[in-house]
Amino acid sequence: MKARHYFILMLLWMVLIWVLSSLPSDDLPALNIWGIDKLAHLGIYLIWGIWALLFLAKLKASTALVCFSFSLMLVLAALDEFHQCLIPGRQVSGYDLLANASGLVLAFILYFILKSRNSAV
Repeated sequence: MKARHYFILMLLWMVLIWVLSSLPSDDLPALNIWGIDKLAHLGIYLIWGIWALLFLAKLKASTALVCFSFSLMLVLAALDEFHQCLIPGRQVSGYDLLANASGLVLAFILYFILKSRNSAV
């Protein structure tokens, strides 16, 4: 796939995250299993991070650009969590933010592991 395709997928995934987090709590399915919502947060942000890193890999981005992108994505994750206080029935959760950040961190760790393996060959 070309870099622009990964960029489009990354943007669409980000829009999906913001749309889902903008839904009032009455419109969401109940997740009554303890911790399952945190796994959902982690997974959703892991996928977003993977799309971003595939885009950056296609660009052959510098480590500085990758770290900047990661920082920007963490800020966007925090803003997404904060904006939920404006949505009826939703609230800000530090645990959700931690799960979001964990998904991004896992994606970026995976990126650097794969990058180090490829450069070692």
